Parts: sequence; structure tokens; C-alpha cells
Amino acid sequence: MGNDEYSPKYTEINSKNMFFEEGFVLKSTKDMEYSNDSLKNYYTFIFFGYTNCPDFCPDTLVKIHRLFDELRDENIKKDIRMLFISVDTKDNLNRIKRYVEYFDNDFIGIAVDKERLDKLTKRIGVYYKKVSSDGSIDFYDHTGAIFLINKQAKLIGLYTPPILIKEMKEDIIKGLK
Repeated sequence: MGNDEYSPKYTEINSKNMFFEEGFVLKSTKDMEYSNDSLKNYYTFIFFGYTNCPDFCPDTLVKIHRLFDELRDENIKKDIRMLFISVDTKDNLNRIKRYVEYFDNDFIGIAVDKERLDKLTKRIGVYYKKVSSDGSIDFYDHTGAIFLINKQAKLIGLYTPPILIKEMKEDIIKGLK
């Protein structure tokens, strides 16, 4: 994985399975199909949220944007991506695209139908539940962790709140090779 002397700040997970189930292919906000093959050759941060989230989702995406900006500013070249997966199946791809690109043009989003979302969240251990509605807007309670996927498309860890970009940056610089 990386430097043998470095202890990562994320909670380590040793998954033998690919992140997505076999045959899982969806269109992303970057007009490409997204699957395990899309995850390969990159470290990917994955966050489950929704576009109408009033607080936690935008705060998390702002932090990841700041992290990416610091990496760009310091010319740190790592193959890292940010993937946003909406837990609100009413969020269509265009809405998700506007949402994630508001935070960073390099962020990628995917929309998932209810059946595949339920399978994926169960497989990964993501909690989400619709807690209320206000007109046509639904509000969700959901896992606030950021999942870390390695270059072989396997889950290797997660960052739990509070999300500290200083620690994530240190992991990127020292721990991800």
C-alpha cells in the first residue's frame, strides 16, 4: 500500500472484494460509464450524500475541494479522484453534475436507482434513511464517512467525521504510493 513506517489516519479495511458488484455500470457526470474499471489506477474518495442536504454534504465537499486545491497548489501529483453517490434516487445526473461541479470541476457524481443503491449500501455498510420531506424535497440521515478505494478498486479504509483534511493530505503524501 505505501510507506511501511507510516500509520494512516483513516480506519483501515482489508476488503478482498471490488467496491462495486460485478456488472455494476452507470453513467457518470463526466459522460462516461462508471464501474470498477473506472476506479482502477486511481485512489478514489467516495462520499454518499444528496444534493438537497442543508449542511453535512456541502461541508464535506468543500473540505475535499480544499484538499484538492492544496494538492494542486503544491503540485502534488497523485492519481486521486472524488466520487459522489447520491442516496436520493430523485437526484438525476444533471442535478448531481451541477452540484458536484459547483464544489470542484474534477469531482465525479453518479446517480443510482433504488435497487442498486440498496445493494451497494448494504454491501459497503452505508446507512441512509429518508427522515422527512418538505414539499418535493426529501431529507436524509446518512453515513458521513468518506470511503477510500485503492488503485485495484478495493475498499481500503474510511475517514469518519470529523473530516480533517490535514490528516487526509498527510495520508496522500506519506501513505498512498
